[in-house]
Amino acid sequence: MLTRSVESFVKKLYSILSRIEFFDIVKWLPHGRSFIIVDQELFMRKVHPRYFSNQKHYRSFTRQLNLWGFQRVPIGPDQGAYYHQLFLRGMPNLVKKMKVVKFKNGNRTKKSNDVPDFYVLSKFRPLPEIIPDSSPLPCLSFKIF
Repeated sequence: MLTRSVESFVKKLYSILSRIEFFDIVKWLPHGRSFIIVDQELFMRKVHPRYFSNQKHYRSFTRQLNLWGFQRVPIGPDQGAYYHQLFLRGMPNLVKKMKVVKFKNGNRTKKSNDVPDFYVLSKFRPLPEIIPDSSPLPCLSFKIF
């Protein structure tokens, strides 16, 4: 049986965003409160298979984002980016507090359409800068017993 921690998806995603070799594919936005997939095709070819081998399609990846409570920025300078209040650059300890969004009567709890202005917020509460990780990638193959 394959066992994995509940937090594996968000931990892997956080790790990907810390990798210098993926900056041209997926990256934190300057304020550090959201991330964007710059090149979806490259993401699916180079990043996704290495970290999310159990998923085959980009749609499965975005479904996981939604299940973990990430919201997509619909308009503005960060359009297409994803954010979560506990998924912040330089603060990996917050990821431990993230949980899968629960369903109520078959419907997910209503999300707010109000997107915070992350650029104004970052002036008052800047996030720590990160030093990109350029160490060799770990082997992420799993053994099934």
